[in-house]
Amino acid sequence: MLIEQFSYFTFSCLQCPLKDIVKTLSADLLENDKQKLSYKPFMFDLYDNSPLNGGAHFEKAYFFVPATNRNICVMYSNYSDGWNTLARWLSSKLQCDCYNFKITNMDSSDSMNSFQFTQKGIDVRTVYAMKDSKCFFYENGIIQWFEDESYYKRKLIKNRLNKDILLSYCVKLGFAITEAHFWESEDAILFERIKR
Repeated sequence: MLIEQFSYFTFSCLQCPLKDIVKTLSADLLENDKQKLSYKPFMFDLYDNSPLNGGAHFEKAYFFVPATNRNICVMYSNYSDGWNTLARWLSSKLQCDCYNFKITNMDSSDSMNSFQFTQKGIDVRTVYAMKDSKCFFYENGIIQWFEDESYYKRKLIKNRLNKDILLSYCVKLGFAITEAHFWESEDAILFERIKR
Protein backbone atom coordinates (compact mmCIF):
# COMPACT_ATOMS: atom_id res chain seq x y z
CA MET A 1 0.00 0.00 0.00
CA LEU A 2 1.63 3.25 -1.16
CA ILE A 3 0.15 5.39 1.60
CA GLU A 4 1.90 3.26 4.24
CA GLN A 5 5.08 5.25 3.56
CA PHE A 6 3.54 8.23 5.38
CA SER A 7 2.97 8.72 9.10
CA TYR A 8 0.34 11.34 8.25
CA PHE A 9 -1.52 11.51 4.97
CA THR A 10 -4.16 13.86 3.65
CA PHE A 11 -6.13 14.09 0.40
CA SER A 12 -9.45 15.23 -1.03
CA CYS A 13 -11.73 13.67 -3.64
CA LEU A 14 -13.80 16.10 -5.66
CA GLN A 15 -16.69 14.73 -7.70
CA CYS A 16 -16.07 16.77 -10.82
CA PRO A 17 -13.95 16.53 -13.98
CA LEU A 18 -10.29 17.57 -13.92
CA LYS A 19 -10.90 19.90 -16.88
CA ASP A 20 -13.38 21.92 -14.76
CA ILE A 21 -10.77 22.30 -12.01
CA VAL A 22 -8.13 23.40 -14.52
CA LYS A 23 -10.52 25.92 -16.05
CA THR A 24 -11.50 27.36 -12.64
CA LEU A 25 -7.94 27.57 -11.30
CA SER A 26 -6.76 29.17 -14.55
CA ALA A 27 -9.58 31.72 -14.65
CA ASP A 28 -9.61 32.72 -10.98
CA LEU A 29 -6.18 32.08 -9.47
CA LEU A 30 -3.61 32.57 -12.22
CA GLU A 31 -4.29 36.28 -12.73
CA ASN A 32 -0.83 37.17 -11.50
CA ASP A 33 2.49 35.42 -11.74
CA LYS A 34 2.41 34.16 -8.12
CA GLN A 35 0.92 30.77 -9.00
CA LYS A 36 1.48 28.39 -11.87
CA LEU A 37 -0.20 25.34 -13.25
CA SER A 38 1.81 22.56 -14.91
CA TYR A 39 0.71 19.37 -16.61
CA LYS A 40 2.75 16.49 -15.20
CA PRO A 41 2.13 12.91 -14.09
CA PHE A 42 1.15 12.51 -10.44
CA MET A 43 3.97 11.63 -8.03
CA PHE A 44 4.25 11.39 -4.25
CA ASP A 45 6.92 14.12 -4.22
CA LEU A 46 5.38 16.93 -2.13
CA TYR A 47 6.68 15.66 1.23
CA ASP A 48 8.59 12.73 2.70
CA ASN A 49 6.82 11.42 5.81
CA SER A 50 4.09 13.93 6.60
CA PRO A 51 2.92 17.28 5.23
CA LEU A 52 4.23 20.46 6.82
CA ASN A 53 2.06 22.87 8.77
CA GLY A 54 0.94 25.77 6.60
CA GLY A 55 2.43 29.22 6.36
CA ALA A 56 6.17 28.73 6.13
CA HIS A 57 6.27 27.10 2.70
CA PHE A 58 4.58 27.67 -0.64
CA GLU A 59 1.38 25.76 -1.33
CA LYS A 60 1.43 22.94 -3.86
CA ALA A 61 -1.28 20.52 -4.88
CA TYR A 62 -1.63 17.82 -7.46
CA PHE A 63 -5.00 17.26 -9.07
CA PHE A 64 -5.42 13.98 -10.93
CA VAL A 65 -7.94 11.46 -12.17
CA PRO A 66 -7.22 8.05 -10.59
CA ALA A 67 -6.85 5.05 -12.87
CA THR A 68 -9.40 3.10 -10.77
CA ASN A 69 -12.13 5.77 -10.64
CA ARG A 70 -12.51 8.12 -13.62
CA ASN A 71 -15.50 9.88 -11.98
CA ILE A 72 -13.51 11.81 -9.39
CA CYS A 73 -10.57 14.16 -9.20
CA VAL A 74 -8.10 13.71 -6.33
CA MET A 75 -6.35 16.64 -4.70
CA TYR A 76 -3.09 15.85 -2.89
CA SER A 77 -1.33 18.81 -1.28
CA ASN A 78 1.75 19.63 0.78
CA TYR A 79 -0.28 21.24 3.60
CA SER A 80 -1.17 19.34 6.77
CA ASP A 81 -4.84 20.36 6.49
CA GLY A 82 -4.89 19.11 2.89
CA TRP A 83 -5.27 22.73 1.73
CA ASN A 84 -8.88 22.32 2.77
CA THR A 85 -9.74 25.94 1.98
CA LEU A 86 -8.87 25.39 -1.69
CA ALA A 87 -10.88 22.14 -1.81
CA ARG A 88 -13.91 23.87 -0.22
CA TRP A 89 -13.57 26.84 -2.60
CA LEU A 90 -13.49 24.48 -5.60
CA SER A 91 -16.53 22.62 -4.25
CA SER A 92 -18.37 25.94 -4.08
CA LYS A 93 -17.22 27.26 -7.47
CA LEU A 94 -17.91 23.97 -9.27
CA GLN A 95 -21.03 23.09 -7.25
CA CYS A 96 -19.70 19.60 -6.53
CA ASP A 97 -19.21 17.25 -3.58
CA CYS A 98 -15.83 16.99 -1.88
CA TYR A 99 -14.51 14.48 0.65
CA ASN A 100 -11.41 15.49 2.63
CA PHE A 101 -9.48 12.83 4.59
CA LYS A 102 -6.67 13.04 7.12
CA ILE A 103 -5.21 9.66 8.07
CA THR A 104 -2.56 8.98 10.70
CA ASN A 105 -1.44 6.54 13.35
CA MET A 106 -3.18 7.51 16.62
CA ASP A 107 -0.25 6.11 18.62
CA SER A 108 1.95 8.98 17.47
CA SER A 109 1.88 12.35 19.22
CA ASP A 110 -0.22 15.16 17.76
CA SER A 111 -2.20 12.78 15.56
CA MET A 112 -5.54 13.24 13.87
CA ASN A 113 -7.90 11.07 11.86
CA SER A 114 -10.75 12.88 10.19
CA PHE A 115 -13.07 13.24 7.27
CA GLN A 116 -15.09 16.17 6.10
CA PHE A 117 -17.87 16.09 3.55
CA THR A 118 -18.51 19.37 1.73
CA GLN A 119 -21.39 19.80 -0.70
CA LYS A 120 -21.36 22.78 -3.06
CA GLY A 121 -18.99 24.61 -0.70
CA ILE A 122 -21.05 23.95 2.46
CA ASP A 123 -19.66 21.71 5.21
CA VAL A 124 -22.26 18.96 5.65
CA ARG A 125 -20.37 16.53 7.91
CA THR A 126 -17.19 16.65 9.97
CA VAL A 127 -15.86 13.85 12.18
CA TYR A 128 -12.47 13.63 13.84
CA ALA A 129 -10.51 11.87 16.55
CA MET A 130 -7.46 13.79 17.67
CA LYS A 131 -4.62 13.28 20.10
CA ASP A 132 -2.83 16.32 21.46
CA SER A 133 -2.11 16.42 25.19
CA LYS A 134 -5.21 14.21 25.49
CA CYS A 135 -7.66 12.59 23.07
CA PHE A 136 -10.68 14.40 21.63
CA PHE A 137 -13.57 13.20 19.49
CA TYR A 138 -15.83 15.53 17.53
CA GLU A 139 -18.69 15.07 15.10
CA ASN A 140 -21.00 17.59 13.52
CA GLY A 141 -23.61 17.48 10.79
CA ILE A 142 -25.78 14.87 9.13
CA ILE A 143 -24.54 11.26 9.35
CA GLN A 144 -23.77 9.98 5.85
CA TRP A 145 -24.77 6.66 4.27
CA PHE A 146 -21.19 5.28 4.32
CA GLU A 147 -20.62 5.84 8.06
CA ASP A 148 -20.99 3.26 10.80
CA GLU A 149 -22.32 5.22 13.77
CA SER A 150 -21.58 2.38 16.19
CA TYR A 151 -17.86 3.21 15.96
CA TYR A 152 -18.46 6.64 17.49
CA LYS A 153 -19.86 5.09 20.67
CA ARG A 154 -16.69 3.14 21.49
CA LYS A 155 -15.13 3.84 24.86
CA LEU A 156 -11.58 4.54 23.63
CA ILE A 157 -11.50 7.70 21.51
CA LYS A 158 -8.68 6.39 19.31
CA ASN A 159 -11.00 3.51 18.29
CA ARG A 160 -13.91 5.77 17.32
CA LEU A 161 -12.27 7.03 14.13
CA ASN A 162 -8.98 5.48 13.07
CA LYS A 163 -7.07 4.60 9.93
CA ASP A 164 -8.94 1.32 9.38
CA ILE A 165 -12.33 2.98 9.72
CA LEU A 166 -11.37 5.76 7.30
CA LEU A 167 -10.04 3.20 4.81
CA SER A 168 -13.37 1.34 5.02
CA TYR A 169 -15.23 4.61 4.35
CA CYS A 170 -13.01 5.23 1.32
CA VAL A 171 -13.85 1.75 -0.03
CA LYS A 172 -17.60 2.39 0.37
CA LEU A 173 -17.21 5.70 -1.49
CA GLY A 174 -15.31 4.04 -4.34
CA PHE A 175 -11.94 5.58 -3.43
CA ALA A 176 -9.60 2.56 -3.64
CA ILE A 177 -6.70 4.39 -1.99
CA THR A 178 -4.97 1.20 -0.86
CA GLU A 179 -4.54 0.05 -4.47
CA ALA A 180 -1.45 1.24 -6.33
CA HIS A 181 -3.51 1.83 -9.51
CA PHE A 182 -5.57 4.47 -7.71
CA TRP A 183 -2.46 6.68 -7.48
CA GLU A 184 -1.36 6.16 -11.08
CA SER A 185 -2.30 8.95 -13.43
CA GLU A 186 -0.84 10.66 -16.44
CA ASP A 187 -3.91 12.89 -16.42
CA ALA A 188 -2.66 15.28 -13.74
CA ILE A 189 -1.70 18.87 -12.99
CA LEU A 190 0.45 20.51 -10.34
CA PHE A 191 -0.89 23.82 -9.02
CA GLU A 192 1.67 25.75 -6.97
CA ARG A 193 2.58 29.12 -5.57
CA ILE A 194 5.96 30.25 -6.93
CA LYS A 195 6.31 33.66 -5.22
CA ARG A 196 4.77 35.72 -2.43
